[in-house]
Amino acid sequence: MNDIRHLLPGFEFPETVIQISEGEQKHKLSCCDIDGSIYGNEVDVTMLGLPTLEILMAAGIPVLGAVHLFQKFHQFKPIYLGEQISIVGKIAQVSPHERGCILACNFSYIDDIGDVRVEAQRSGIIPIGSKESSKEIFKPSEQLDGFVEKARYLLDPKKVADFSSEAGNLIHSDPKTAKQHGFRAPIAAGLMGLHFYRKFISENSNSKSFDLQVWFRRPMFWDDELSLVVRDLKSEKFDMHLLASNGKPTSNCRLSLY
Repeated sequence: MNDIRHLLPGFEFPETVIQISEGEQKHKLSCCDIDGSIYGNEVDVTMLGLPTLEILMAAGIPVLGAVHLFQKFHQFKPIYLGEQISIVGKIAQVSPHERGCILACNFSYIDDIGDVRVEAQRSGIIPIGSKESSKEIFKPSEQLDGFVEKARYLLDPKKVADFSSEAGNLIHSDPKTAKQHGFRAPIAAGLMGLHFYRKFISENSNSKSFDLQVWFRRPMFWDDELSLVVRDLKSEKFDMHLLASNGKPTSNCRLSLY
């Protein structure tokens, strides 16, 4: 499909039923060098990102040349490995952007008795649309006063490519494609960063209900070393960044625990 003119605010995506298996989760976590048993029989909420992306792709929304801007997961209760979950979603907003448009979507992940376990919001630039001047996009402060390093992650090119193999976006695995889009090397999917944030939460809180918001700011190159820094760890609300090796945030995270 060449455009999404029929996809307007309020458009509802077809309902999809998914199951996250133990093997799938362990594979994704291994690509991030995270112990696959860290969550027991619970689904890492980040695992819901790929099924959402697949829903967009099935609707003809291109991924090559797209830029993930923002991701939010609000978990009311955990989803369990192997559990059947229905995803319902719709387009919330379509905004102009010089490179196409900004597509914002909302999704709910519902169990077999009708309870919403997780709600998600996702927005990103897609390379089709009006290609008009955009309004200023909200960006959190990137000042680093009071932040303390809590973890480091050295990305592995093979694992970065493997992590995104299902999505078919060569910008994560092919150097030539990455350079055609202005990057020195392939870039890691933003969801890899969410796995790092979620791991830190699990290691420092027993909360099963939380609101995780992430703004993607700069690329994580597939061979970069990342530093996870945290502020206000002892409160119920705190901020995190994933810093690239040059010290600049690749993403900003705001977390609320319930």
